[in-house]
Formats: sequence, structure tokens, C-alpha cells
Amino acid sequence: MKRFFIPLLVLILPLSTFACSRNIIPQSSAPNTENPAAPAPVEKTLSSFTSIAGTDYLMAGIVPIEMARDSSRNPFEWINSSGYSGYSSYVTYNYVFFNTQTGEYHRLLPSNDLVIQQTAGFPQFVYDSNDPEKPAPVIEFWIYNIVKADTNGDTFFDYRDKLTIGISDVSGSNYTELIENVDAIQSQYYKDSSNFIIIYNVNDKNFIARVNPITREILSTTEMDLGEDVK
Repeated sequence: MKRFFIPLLVLILPLSTFACSRNIIPQSSAPNTENPAAPAPVEKTLSSFTSIAGTDYLMAGIVPIEMARDSSRNPFEWINSSGYSGYSSYVTYNYVFFNTQTGEYHRLLPSNDLVIQQTAGFPQFVYDSNDPEKPAPVIEFWIYNIVKADTNGDTFFDYRDKLTIGISDVSGSNYTELIENVDAIQSQYYKDSSNFIIIYNVNDKNFIARVNPITREILSTTEMDLGEDVK
């Protein structure tokens, strides 16, 4: 199948509204228990569909209708508008995947009430100056950083709230939550199809999780000993 060149398959979503010596499951602080007010309802619409290179699938976001009126940008165009370390003004509540062979479609999440803060497809394209014509790899799975609750009580779902790290097939199927109540993602590294590394922070402690993307199993979780003065 003809592949489409996509420079960087990382989707960045919003600011306003990817050698283990011991196995430790981090304990995170409890979310706000005072039932803070939920963000005001937002009228939503479907963005443009875009082909996922090397597959039979198209992908589109469920986004605020105001955003769709201002721009016809699809998920892969959001990639080109900002870098992995930042956040853009684009808000995504869900994704819709369409199979061009069967005509079937489905949403990633069962409802449109959460905020997908960041999305990344793996393996990612790495430019090689020695082989500039090298095609982008076919995405095997997506990693999502999702805000499920207003954990800081400011009535917004954004990067300041606790995150849930989820994974799905490239088709958006078999969505699984891997790690909950995360404060920040430090790094995500694709080693091979059965080894994926996530470095993240919970309550001023840093952890390394080694994941098998095929089985959705967390193989190990190790706390990083960086000294008492490092948060």
C-alpha cells in the first residue's frame, strides 16, 4: 500500500481544555474529594478524517465546534502546528476510526466527556540524513494522555490535572488504561514491538515503566533514585 509521508506522528493537545532492580507501584494522592464543578458542556463536532499511513484506517477527532469553524485541520495537521514538548490550543474529546475496507467505524472512548491531552503514534519517524527518502514507519499503536477528572478543582480539564496513560491498536481498538494519576510524562521510548518505556512523575517521584504493547502488560515499574534533592 502506498505510504504517505508524515514528518512526525505526535499529536499534541491542549493547554486550555504520547535494569530494574525493584518493582514498585507508585502510590498517588487521592483526587479532590469535594466534588468540584465539572467544566461547562461544550458543543462538539467531527473534524476531517485523515489516512493513517500504511493502514486501511482513517482517523478524525471529536472537537469543539468553534474550532472546526475556524479551521478544517485534521489530527495530522495538528502535529505540524506544535512540538512534542509543548501544548497547542486544539482540544480533542475523542477519536473516531473508520475502516475503509469494511465501512465500519468506532470511537476510541465510550463517551466524549474526557479530554485527550496528548496522543503519540509509535514507532515514530526519525529522519536519517544518510537515507532522506526513507519512508515513515507504519504506526503499531497509539499512546494517549487523558484527563478524566478535575483533580485540582479549578473547573478545567488540562495538563495541571492528573493524567491517565492509555494505549490502543493503530485502529483505535482494544483501548487499555496502563497507568493512572500521573502528574507528568517525562519521556516515552519505543524499543521494539514488545518493549515500550514510559518515564513519568507522580507526587515528586520519578518512575520507569516497561510495557509490552502487544499484551498491554506492565512488565515492571521502578522508582528512579536520583537523590533527595531531585523531584
